[in-house]
Amino acid sequence: MSEQIDTALGWASGRFEACSESPRLDAELLLAHCLEKPRSFLYTWPQQALSEDCWRQFQDLVKRRLQPTPVAYLLGTREFFSLEYATTPAALVPRPETELLVELALEQIPGDAPLRICDLGTGTGVIAITLKKQRPLAIVCATDVDSGCLALARENAARHQAEVDFIESDWYQKLPAGARFDLIVSNPPYVAAEHPFLAQGDLPAEPALALTPGSSGLEALEVIISRAPDFLNPGGILILEHGYDQQAPVARLLQEQGFDQIRCEFDHNDLPRTSIGHLSQPR
Repeated sequence: MSEQIDTALGWASGRFEACSESPRLDAELLLAHCLEKPRSFLYTWPQQALSEDCWRQFQDLVKRRLQPTPVAYLLGTREFFSLEYATTPAALVPRPETELLVELALEQIPGDAPLRICDLGTGTGVIAITLKKQRPLAIVCATDVDSGCLALARENAARHQAEVDFIESDWYQKLPAGARFDLIVSNPPYVAAEHPFLAQGDLPAEPALALTPGSSGLEALEVIISRAPDFLNPGGILILEHGYDQQAPVARLLQEQGFDQIRCEFDHNDLPRTSIGHLSQPR
């Protein structure tokens, strides 16, 4: 006799307790995916029997989740700012805390002004695409050093009909000569290379290049901040996501490069996560 929805969910949830902070949610998302139904279906028909093909597919996804493999990679999608984006192991899975960066950026972009925006290290493209969708008059470009990330970002931009200029570049390196922006945003790698956090949860399955820039965790932030004045217009703004323990060094780096009105905003976990600075006198 085939497994029922409720027993399948109980079995998977129990196995996921060792690898996930949300074992029941993970199980529901994967089973709904196998059934090609919304999660609400699982609650409406808990005793429905699964077909043999569906049960085998679900068992396979559970095994892959335990490796671990992020749920977003198994499903091939992740929601960000109420839009669905394709996700693959080429890029970091979009995080809810990064929505804070987008919210701060939107506060700085008038809806009636064609401001120039650059997203450094775009990954899946979610920041650049969301900003373009929310502020259609903005002129948005995005860089990434990894061609696989750029292919994924272009796919997501096409999915959401967002006109973004994607450039293969190591941070600012291949931006057009003389390029200047009103706003630069970035969610760069910022975890120190030896930090035990990198061995936890799903992180071993995600691209190391998107997680750690080197021994201190500040290397990418240092590059982005030090060169930002060369690419910002007068009054330009830099917004950066960073580690919860990096608020002070990021503020210091911003001050050293002539930024003022510096502040740090806290994420949904009440951790200092995103810093913003204004540049009155670019180089």
